[in-house]
Amino acid sequence: MRLIRLVNYFILLFILISCVSEDYGDKPVIVSIVKEENTKKFNAIEKGLIDQISLDKLNVKINFYTSKGDDASIIEVANNVREDNSSIAVVIGENAVLLSMNIIVPQSILFAGCFDNLSLSSIEKSRVQNNNITGVYGNLDITKYLKIISDNSLNSLGYLYSKNYEVSENISEYLSKYCSNENIHYYPIAFEADYTINDIENIISSLDIDYLFIAKDDYIDDNIYNIDNLCSKYSIPIINTDIENALNADILFSLDCNYYYLGRKLAELLKEVIDNEGSTDSIDFIEVSDSYRVLINKDTAKLYRINFTEEILEESYFIIEDKNVIR
Repeated sequence: MRLIRLVNYFILLFILISCVSEDYGDKPVIVSIVKEENTKKFNAIEKGLIDQISLDKLNVKINFYTSKGDDASIIEVANNVREDNSSIAVVIGENAVLLSMNIIVPQSILFAGCFDNLSLSSIEKSRVQNNNITGVYGNLDITKYLKIISDNSLNSLGYLYSKNYEVSENISEYLSKYCSNENIHYYPIAFEADYTINDIENIISSLDIDYLFIAKDDYIDDNIYNIDNLCSKYSIPIINTDIENALNADILFSLDCNYYYLGRKLAELLKEVIDNEGSTDSIDFIEVSDSYRVLINKDTAKLYRINFTEEILEESYFIIEDKNVIR
């Protein structure tokens, strides 16, 4: 009889444990998604994330937040995230990601965006301090291509960007060090929020620049055609990290990332963290280098009498010729 009771006890215990495990497995994981406000690239990351979550049938409940990418906004969002019962926070953006690294939240943090080497180093330091961070990223390092765009020697480089935008300031610092090491004259052109295109012209017209590298920000997006016309006036080829703008303006060279694919990889990382019981421990950052895309414009090259190198022709994902994308 005692043996029968003991067997029945273990059967009952097994059933109870199975029920608890089943209930836990059926319970959705609460995830907070914080996206830097409405730019196409961040929207594309979010769409890739949501599509892959749906495809993988991840059992998650999502709270959506939008950040303006400034200190006040990210602090407000962080306060909301702390109280929303989520176990994982996903941060999509650039400035929003960098700012969120300075804020302590109980959740594991996953990030996604494109960053320069200095910004990545800052994120890595935050991981050492907090040990609850992982993410997927692109590193659009323009310096790897500067000397192979053209057969002509590169003597000077300008960088046009919005002042007080942390990612752009980090890129400027990185470019300054690169140009110093390579004996290239570097001209940082940091404009204030109230600058007009005439203010920018007054600066550019006095500089001898082989290429003008333009940042990826709202002001430049809104004024891309004016900047294009301005550079054409002073015979300055433009390079950038925004293929969409490069397809619509006379950009000589563009390096960009497939942001939708970045979002898909973010969802795969989210699944890995969920399977790891919500912990980012031992889960490394992932660089999506297979999503990088190079565009060159042969029409613009002809206008400025620039010969592309064979190396950059082979690297190119898109080639524009006679105003058509031929590859």
